[in-house]
Amino acid sequence: MRSLYLGSVVEKSGKSMITLGLAKNFQGQVGFFKPFKEHLMREGDRVIDHDAYLMRRVVGMEPPEEVLCPFTYDIFRPVRMDAIKAAFKKASCDCDLMLIEGTREVTTGYLNDVSGLAIAAATGSDLVLISTPEPAALDKIAMLCQLVGNYKINLKGVILNKTDDLAVANFLESKGIKVLGCVPHIPEMTYFTVKEVAEALSADVVVGRERLDRVVEGVYIGAMTMETALKYMRRHRRKAIITGGDRSDVQLAALSTDTSCLILTGGLYPANQVVSKAFEKGIPILVTRYDTLAASEMVEHLIARIEPEDIEKVRLVEKAVMDNVDLEAVFR
Repeated sequence: MRSLYLGSVVEKSGKSMITLGLAKNFQGQVGFFKPFKEHLMREGDRVIDHDAYLMRRVVGMEPPEEVLCPFTYDIFRPVRMDAIKAAFKKASCDCDLMLIEGTREVTTGYLNDVSGLAIAAATGSDLVLISTPEPAALDKIAMLCQLVGNYKINLKGVILNKTDDLAVANFLESKGIKVLGCVPHIPEMTYFTVKEVAEALSADVVVGRERLDRVVEGVYIGAMTMETALKYMRRHRRKAIITGGDRSDVQLAALSTDTSCLILTGGLYPANQVVSKAFEKGIPILVTRYDTLAASEMVEHLIARIEPEDIEKVRLVEKAVMDNVDLEAVFR
C-alpha cells in the first residue's frame, strides 16, 4: 500500500478540496487519514472532524470518523509520533492508496516533531504541497522544499490552487520546484449555506428553518438609508444582509430583493411585519447576540464547506482536479 501526504503551505489553501478531488480521480481503492481534527461538527452525540465526515461519505469508507481523524493538536500536550503511527495503521484499509490530509499548515507540530513533514517521513508517505499563489506563499514553498532535505521524504511537487496563471508555475519551475498543476479559482467553492452562517454566529433561526440550505454568494452590511440600501441590494444576488435588529426599513428593503437570509445583530428580534414578509417569501431570519462589526468579521472568516450531499460541488472539484493536475505524476 502506498500513501500520500497532502500538506498545506498556508491557511485556506484549498487542501480539503484538492484531497477530495484526488480521491475521486484515483483509479483504485483509496483510504483516508487525517491525524488532527480542525473543522469540528456535531453528528448526533459525537463531535467529529468535518473533512473525515465528508470523505467517509463521498468516497465510501468503513472506519468511523473517530478512526479516520482521531487527535487534536495541543502544542503543550502533544500527541506522540508512536500514537500517530498506530492510528494511521488502524485507519489503513485494504486499499491501493492512503491519502493523509494535514493541518492548516504543514509546519504545525514542528516544535514537537509531529509536523506534516515528520508524519510523512514516519508513515513512509510521499509528499505533495498545496498552496495558493501569493508571494508570501511562494517564499514558504521554497523554504519547505529546503526543509524536506532534513527528512527521508519523496517530495513529488506542488499543486497551486485558486490560480490559472502559468507564470507563477513557470517561476517556481525556474527555481527547481516541480509544479504538479494549477487549479483555477472555482467561485462556487466560496459560497456557503445559511446553515453554516447560523452555526458560525450561534444564531437563533426566527423564520425559515426549512430553508437553511439556501446558498449565500456574498455578505453585505445594511447600515445606510432605505433608499440607498435598496439601490445597493438590487445589484447583488443570493446575498446575506447583516443589519441591526431595529432596522426594519433595511430589513424590508432586503426582503424585496434576491436575498438568501437576514442576519440581525445585537440580539434584537424583528418586527412582526418583517417576520410576516420573510415567512411569505421563505427567507430565513437569523438573530445573533454579536454586534454588526463582530458578526461581519466572523462571517468574513467563514470557510465554505463541501457537504456530502453537495453533488454539484463534488462534481466541480473532481473535474477541476482531473483537468488541471498531472494525476499520473501524483499517483505514480
